Amino acid sequence: MSIVRSNIILVILAISWLSGTAQSSKVKVIDGIIATVGDEIVLRSDLENQKIQMRSQGMRMSKDADCGVMEDLLYEKLLLHQGGVDSVEVSEAQIQSEMDKRLNVFIEQIGSREKLEEYYGKSLSEIKEEFSEVLRKQMVVQQMQQRITQDVKVTPSQVREFFNQLPEDSLPFINAQVEVAHIVKYPPENFDENRRVRNKLREYREEILSGEKDFATIAVLYSEDPGSAVRGGELGMQSRGTFVPEFDAVALSLAEGEISDVFETQYGFHIMQVMEKLGEKYNARHILLKPRVSQADLMKAKAELEDIRKLIMSDSLTFAQAAVRYSDDEDSKNQNGNIINPSTGSSRFEMSELDPQIFLSIDTMKVGQVSNPAFFQRRDGRKAYRLIQLRLRTEPHRANLRDDYQIIQEAARGQMSGEAISEWIHNRIRVTYIDIDESFHTCPFEYDWAKIPDTTN
Repeated sequence: MSIVRSNIILVILAISWLSGTAQSSKVKVIDGIIATVGDEIVLRSDLENQKIQMRSQGMRMSKDADCGVMEDLLYEKLLLHQGGVDSVEVSEAQIQSEMDKRLNVFIEQIGSREKLEEYYGKSLSEIKEEFSEVLRKQMVVQQMQQRITQDVKVTPSQVREFFNQLPEDSLPFINAQVEVAHIVKYPPENFDENRRVRNKLREYREEILSGEKDFATIAVLYSEDPGSAVRGGELGMQSRGTFVPEFDAVALSLAEGEISDVFETQYGFHIMQVMEKLGEKYNARHILLKPRVSQADLMKAKAELEDIRKLIMSDSLTFAQAAVRYSDDEDSKNQNGNIINPSTGSSRFEMSELDPQIFLSIDTMKVGQVSNPAFFQRRDGRKAYRLIQLRLRTEPHRANLRDDYQIIQEAARGQMSGEAISEWIHNRIRVTYIDIDESFHTCPFEYDWAKIPDTTN
């Protein structure tokens, strides 16, 4: 198996670790050590679970699949071992941040946190706890890969040379893609409605403190967080960074058993009781109430966007300028309104990757066209209106330098990175203790993993 392909597989598995491991955890394997690389070991279960993950991604398994997966694992363990030698460290905060990013992508795909928990058979906090060490190792591997390839630079002439060397029939087929931007306006804050919600939560708090009612019962009956309401508002043991900063700040300021005053986050108003604290981890329960949004307030947001659209259509402002100046969506306003594809980090989407509401809005639009204000509801339940602009639409085509320079540049960089990694593997194998189970000695490995290390260097 080519180590370039191996590198790609490692990245795919790093992204899809949750879905594949959900299935592999249900399979029992007779375990044992099948390889040692420096201070790291490869278990039979590592190999079998990797194969399950690959199948879950639709990868076909050849007759030499065990050999290919073993070489992937040997490479991964070599990176981990060298990461230990080089004192590569990943902080708890980095792990939690990356964990949240990956879980959020998976939750987007599966539909909700509740569906994720049902699919996996565990609470979100249990999922995080179980895979924290797995993720730490993956992040060390990624940091080592970045160190090896950090000096790889690709010039425009090298991109052209790489492209010109590709046989025409091997040029990749690029699906139709779009770039989309939006300007979002939320309804104006309704202070009377906020006051009503705050007073209701204060009533609940007084009833709990007086012993008249139980926190969990009120949460089940009235909390507007569907994920925790069914559990009496309980969230399970969570680390700082799991929730928005305002929520963490309140939780970490409370003593065990203490009930907070009413506080606000982007999701609405809460009261919280901390049940258990362990350093910067806590188990809390909360009651969430959301201010009701009136139709009149929604119409104010729509009217504001109509005025903004008039400025754009009269060329008083560009769409990008209007997004930076007026949009309420913090994620896109600093990108000139561009919506970023969470799977790739770029502004391009294949049509199948688009949010259905956006897909319907742009389906018949021309490039540069700006929609009328359109109502939409975010996954957190917030209601808003937005203007949508179709910035780019490409038709399905064979890759070419004019339209797909960035894709070809990345492919050229990938080839050069693969060459740098290949050289690094050859050098590290010579000086690293490696022992492989005899059943793999006949494998057609790309690298001589069974070579006796040169300890004189």
